[in-house]
Amino acid sequence: LISTGKSSLQAVDALREAGAEVLGLVAIFSYGFEVAEKAFASKNCKSITLSDYNLLIRKAIESGYIKPENIDTLLKWRVSPQNWRQE
Repeated sequence: LISTGKSSLQAVDALREAGAEVLGLVAIFSYGFEVAEKAFASKNCKSITLSDYNLLIRKAIESGYIKPENIDTLLKWRVSPQNWRQE
């Protein structure tokens, strides 16, 4: 799981310090937060995920798990989860 990318990049740093050539990182899921994208770019480390928040929301709507009218709330949370609050 990649949220901010902090723990993933700590692992990348440890591997590089041990002499490994790290070209990138693969994860199962990412929220796609801008902070993570910037962090990976600053470390020159590509990240690839099998799934992400946008796909999760799309599939949840398709399956009826969430209603289309709730998508705005879910997308607002993703933009700034640390500052989000339901109005």
